[in-house]
Amino acid sequence: MKTPSPGVMAAGLIGLTGIILVSIGAPSSRKASAPISETSEPAPPVSVSARGFSLASTSVDLPIDDATYPDGPHADVINANCTSCHSASMALTQPALSADQWKATVTKMREVYKAPVAEKDVDAIVAYLTAMPHQKAAPATGKAQDPDPKVAPDVSGGTG
Repeated sequence: MKTPSPGVMAAGLIGLTGIILVSIGAPSSRKASAPISETSEPAPPVSVSARGFSLASTSVDLPIDDATYPDGPHADVINANCTSCHSASMALTQPALSADQWKATVTKMREVYKAPVAEKDVDAIVAYLTAMPHQKAAPATGKAQDPDPKVAPDVSGGTG
């Protein structure tokens, strides 16, 4: 059997696309779905069972996190680099860490988790994190728990 030419394949693909579009119909021919209201109750959980296994879909209400990073030197760097993954309350509830520990943590975020943080911003981020009010209350003593940036101390604590 001879392989069809690219032109024949393109014509077949265009024809198939046309048939599919005709069978689907125009967007105006379908009933619009009901708008979702913020006050409407979520749908009841759906479950499926087969051969002794059950899968259930549940609804999860996540807390609203309105906390923001306090203004200060380098707050713009924190907001530009860290808030895409972390809520402000997550960082604001961390234990007091030394500058070495914060630097190891930021380096871990860059190298292990591939956070798009520029090398030039690392020192500004560390300066901001160590200057936070709760960090000054009980400063950590000693040097970083693990100076290897790939095994920085896990200070993620929280869900942010």
